[in-house]
Amino acid sequence: MFPLHAAGHPGRPGALDAFVSSYTPTLRILAHAHDHPATPTRRQLTVALPSTPGLPGLPGALTEALDLHRRRPDQPPLLNEDATTSQVAAALSTATWAHFACHALADHTAPSRGGLCLSDGMLTIPEISRLAVADAQLAYLSACSTSLRSQEHVDESLNLASAFQLAGFRHVIASLWPLADTFGAVAARTFYTELSDTADDAAAALHRTTLIMRDRYQDQPDLWASLVHSGP
Repeated sequence: MFPLHAAGHPGRPGALDAFVSSYTPTLRILAHAHDHPATPTRRQLTVALPSTPGLPGLPGALTEALDLHRRRPDQPPLLNEDATTSQVAAALSTATWAHFACHALADHTAPSRGGLCLSDGMLTIPEISRLAVADAQLAYLSACSTSLRSQEHVDESLNLASAFQLAGFRHVIASLWPLADTFGAVAARTFYTELSDTADDAAAALHRTTLIMRDRYQDQPDLWASLVHSGP
């Protein structure tokens, strides 16, 4: 059930040592992302909900937001009650880089009902995919199962990662299964440390991050293999 980049034997070189991996839901979505031009412009949107009504707390989400704010102090994050569906959608429509640290819902029976859990409700997959964000470059979705495919419907390509690519983001970092809160914060910090100033380094930066996480969590591929890149 693990992805290809996790293939290998513990303690020995594996697939991760042989190539930089990138996944795509469909060729159409890959072509759609490829057609969006690269741009150095970085308008950072950071959304973090350490506290979401009716859901468990995510203290690591605040850590992620504060770390990104230190890197981009001119662009304050949307936190907790400020992260409403309308405010996030409006901010997302003009952002070129986006980072979400929050709860997400994946619905196996009806994937279009999935989305990001915000303070006043859910920003759904259809709402995200229709945004048509100009110059969008990188979306990092630090939330549970944002790139998940149903085991019952393996040909289903609709999830949060593909929604962000349809919205215009060239590169998306997403999770294949539920993401541990503490690990999510560590992985995000490592990723942005490894990332150069261009979003087109995203696949290589995630590769370096995954190597670091594998060294740190050698016996836990459910942690270090959880994040994947999609994009050109």
